[in-house]
Amino acid sequence: MLGWWNAFKLEEHLQRSVDAGLQLFKIALLYLIVRFLIARVGRTTVNRLESMERIAAQKPRIRTLGNLIRSIVEYTVLIIAVLMALRAIGIDITPLLATAGVAGLAVGFGAQRLVRDMISGFFLLAENQFAVGEVVTIGGITGVVEEVGMRTTHLRDEQGRMVVIANGDVNLVINHSRRGGVRLTVEVKVSSTADVQAVTETMQSAASEAGVENPLVGVSAFDAASVTLRLTGDVPAQEREVRELQLKALLYQRLREADVPLM
Repeated sequence: MLGWWNAFKLEEHLQRSVDAGLQLFKIALLYLIVRFLIARVGRTTVNRLESMERIAAQKPRIRTLGNLIRSIVEYTVLIIAVLMALRAIGIDITPLLATAGVAGLAVGFGAQRLVRDMISGFFLLAENQFAVGEVVTIGGITGVVEEVGMRTTHLRDEQGRMVVIANGDVNLVINHSRRGGVRLTVEVKVSSTADVQAVTETMQSAASEAGVENPLVGVSAFDAASVTLRLTGDVPAQEREVRELQLKALLYQRLREADVPLM
């Protein structure tokens, strides 16, 4: 009789284990399907938005927001799947949720900066202050935006260094890409015997040839032996360094061809 009862309990435990295993399999399968659909729908939506001509300039922002929203949804689905799995194997999740709530309050006081960074990141993206690929100055650091996340923003500065800035520290932003370009300044020092008007025309011609927009040349300093002329103009923010090198090489070549005495 006792053996029959033990066999019955063993069979009951096996049945429960099989049922729990099936539930876990269904939950895992459902999670993978939902995650696949989220990625597919998100990718399709982003591609369609990027293909629309009227919002072509917003492609970096759309891509950034799309990745962010997809990550948030995927993490939410994962948490729900884990809770469902715990419940399927017979674990009461009510005390777990209550404990998580109390722990959340305790951790919250020590995670205020993290929360601040994430809230700031949300508003940075929502307000479209800058996007991936644009040249900005944040806190005195100028660089190309490589990544905008919920907690941090990554810039690649002019020396090629990766600068990571907490979103909560982003107070003043100068977006050079939104103003049509950045200002480029090059100075040339020539002998006081040189024809300033001819040098000015040569510099303006070289600037136009180098793709510098709105070139302006004028005397910035002079003395008995030399004259310094300053050339300013606008170039695309992402091409500033390349254009500056090209312009300097072209100026040197054109001034040498014109026999201008350089100092």
